[in-house]
Amino acid sequence: MIDRLPTVLSLLLFFICSQTSLAGEEQSRELPSDTSHAAVVGKVSVTQRPKGLAIEIALSAPVVPTSDQLTNPDRLVFDFPGCELQGTNRHIPVNIGPAEELRVSLFHVQPPVTRVVVASKSPVYFQVKPSGNNVVIEITFPNALPDTAASTRQAPSVEEEHAATARVPQRQPGHELAGRAAEKQTSAYSLQAKAKTLNVEDLQALEDKADAGDSEAQTTLALAYHAGVLLKRDDAEALRLLHQAADHGFMAAQESMGIFSEMGIGLERPAPAEALDWYKKAARQGSVDAATNIALMYADGRGVSKDPAQAVSWFRQAAEGGDAAAQYNLALIYERGDAIPQDKKESIRWLTAAADQNVLPAILDLARIYMHPSDSSAPDIDRAIRYYEKAADLGSGIADAILGTIFANGMQGKPDYDQSVKWYRKAAEQGQADGQFGLGLRYALGQGVPLDLEEARRLFTAAADQGQMDAQYDLAIVYEEGKGTPADPSLAEHFYQLAANEGMPKAQFRLGRLLASKQQTRSDRVSAYKWLMLAQDSIKESFAALSDLRKSMNEQEITEAEREVDTWRLAHRGNGR
Repeated sequence: MIDRLPTVLSLLLFFICSQTSLAGEEQSRELPSDTSHAAVVGKVSVTQRPKGLAIEIALSAPVVPTSDQLTNPDRLVFDFPGCELQGTNRHIPVNIGPAEELRVSLFHVQPPVTRVVVASKSPVYFQVKPSGNNVVIEITFPNALPDTAASTRQAPSVEEEHAATARVPQRQPGHELAGRAAEKQTSAYSLQAKAKTLNVEDLQALEDKADAGDSEAQTTLALAYHAGVLLKRDDAEALRLLHQAADHGFMAAQESMGIFSEMGIGLERPAPAEALDWYKKAARQGSVDAATNIALMYADGRGVSKDPAQAVSWFRQAAEGGDAAAQYNLALIYERGDAIPQDKKESIRWLTAAADQNVLPAILDLARIYMHPSDSSAPDIDRAIRYYEKAADLGSGIADAILGTIFANGMQGKPDYDQSVKWYRKAAEQGQADGQFGLGLRYALGQGVPLDLEEARRLFTAAADQGQMDAQYDLAIVYEEGKGTPADPSLAEHFYQLAANEGMPKAQFRLGRLLASKQQTRSDRVSAYKWLMLAQDSIKESFAALSDLRKSMNEQEITEAEREVDTWRLAHRGNGR
């Protein structure tokens, strides 16, 4: 399958504005320390798919992993907080596309964390999808096209890369041509879509045309060989046919030759110099896809020397030709001032162009800009709402949740809890954690819905299990104070721990206070001291609680607790904590 290479130009991170919690404070995320609540990672299976592979991880309870995409070497890392590993560590050879190996190990014992690592020869796209108690990691290789090429191929959506409120930076795939001059000529993507719809009775006529030298037939047949739908996959034959058509100046074949050369399809190894040559030939004929691919090569330095100025030039050519991927990348470049002077107006102009083609990250970026302008201008709430509604119409659960917050907090003038509940419910029904928390809070406070603490607890739990920090914190309060359910100090401790480990001062304070009040073991005292000390810079009540606790501790315990504080701070300094 062919597709545009990923770009290192990361999508802008977006964090949902903070919401009111039961205790009126903030948010965070992490691991349980009480292993009696630990889930277990069991069977891990790998299944090859047409555009990549799927990794299914069996769990004894629902857990959403954190995820990261690392380079040098390329690998995906998924951590399952609070999860023990059944059996021993595993090394599973994969050798499918760029994916080489799958490693599963118990990364941390107390609290337990199981880590899954996918080693890869090159960057890949991925999505994490909960499936009951299990988690499915869908990996798409850079040479995989979406199943249809008739509509715009969007960059990854914000929620595809979000886990709760934070998102791992991803690289966006290219976009299908849509209503532009180059569309007068057939593209590689449209011919691949055609190749996938071929019937057996179509093959003979197609082969006859290809043998007669028809370039479009040669290219379509080549992509049919590559896709392996009706014919046995044969990339060498596909490359031969493409070369014939490309040598006759057929643009779609030149685009395909560029992609085959860049990815090494049908070759012993990738040939970036040849890829660049083919892309340029296609671009001279008006191919904005080829122009964007050239820009991505220069932006990433993949097979060519990294050249930001060249990347900008080619992105601009493709953007002006109507390519949505190039428009979005160009907007990011202007916003950051990469290789060209920073220009917020130009950034917004290109974001708007990409948003008009339904590029979801561009729509969300525009909504954020109008909601929270970086200059001294006043927010344009109405325009922000319009963009968030557009994103919601495209299926963005993040946009649904943000709209819920806008109406709950009265950002448009005054609170509208009916509207807030409507949007939060839409997000929650998609399994979106911020929507689950926001809707739970409405039930907890009786805003727009009847007061229902049991339903609030159910929604808080669903959000907390996905790492939503406010939900974890409020759920801890529910169990500590017995709000609508019998008090359960052990569950309160568990959920405070989740939030405290991510650096939420109020959770650290309440966890420290809870542990100090029980003081059943040396470990309780040491942990209580640790959390109260970490919280004292933000929570003034921590100082008095710490002073009282110190009276019951010996010098060795205090030294141990202070060492744990230093260790925690060192481990979390990369997160700005």
